[in-house]
Amino acid sequence: MKTMRGLVVFLMIGVSCVQSVQEQQRPGLVKIAAVQIKGYDKGDLPRTGYDPTTAILPYIDRAGREGAQLVVFPEYVLGHIHVPGAATDKIAAAAAAQHIYVVIGGWEDDSGGAYADVAFLFDRQGRIVGKYLKTHAAVDHYEGDPPWSKPPTGKDRTWFLENDPEWLMKKGLDFPVFDLDFGRVGIEICYDGWFPEPARVLSLKGAELIVWINGRPGTVEDYIVKSVMFQSHVAMVTANQAYGGGTMIGDLGEWEPRILARLPDKREALITATVDVNQIRVRRANSRNFQQRRPELYGELTSPIRMKY
Repeated sequence: MKTMRGLVVFLMIGVSCVQSVQEQQRPGLVKIAAVQIKGYDKGDLPRTGYDPTTAILPYIDRAGREGAQLVVFPEYVLGHIHVPGAATDKIAAAAAAQHIYVVIGGWEDDSGGAYADVAFLFDRQGRIVGKYLKTHAAVDHYEGDPPWSKPPTGKDRTWFLENDPEWLMKKGLDFPVFDLDFGRVGIEICYDGWFPEPARVLSLKGAELIVWINGRPGTVEDYIVKSVMFQSHVAMVTANQAYGGGTMIGDLGEWEPRILARLPDKREALITATVDVNQIRVRRANSRNFQQRRPELYGELTSPIRMKY
């Protein structure tokens, strides 16, 4: 009897393992990794002897070893860099070694002194095949009326770099969608996600997965993630610096949006989850929401604000 029970258990384990392997190999299933980690912060200038890639590279290696197709890191972490340069060369080599896509944030400086808050997209060969420039400046200090409309006066460039760099940054002018070998990906950076329009535009341009990278002490809002997934028929992955939280991966679920994996706040770690891209495509192809839009009524979305208080 004990032998028979052992055989049954063995067969059940074997069937389970076969099903697991088959599920991983089924077309349309994409394993994604997200990393919550500290690096350079918003107002940090380069520090002698500090190289954030020392902590970043092992996570790229781990994500690749665990079978992830894409690994996502937070905003700002690379600090102020020139591209190409030492930091991007190291990430490129790690991405190529693991044959994995990488999205990671940093300030890209040019030779003329301008800079932008950028999400860099590396392909499986380690090439930078995409960049997204933050379109909405998350400023912390202001003067004038209405509020948040004008930067503080009497401050020099160094003050802005260290205290409110997004006032002076070069802002993005569009919302690109990138064609990866497993699906179409759009990117948002931090404050962009507090506006409903970027995610909707990305979805209408064909994005099936939206990557939302952050660098803030608070927690990325799961209710925003779920709302975007529900209304725009996309999966989402968020990554925040480890002085905050809300790093998570979600998809549409069978009946409603769901968070597949989430990291505890203020902890450096990596999570993975598997997203069914085919399910997303079916949902998008059969969407009542998409078919019954009334664009002719939405003009106010692109008009200057006219509200009165």
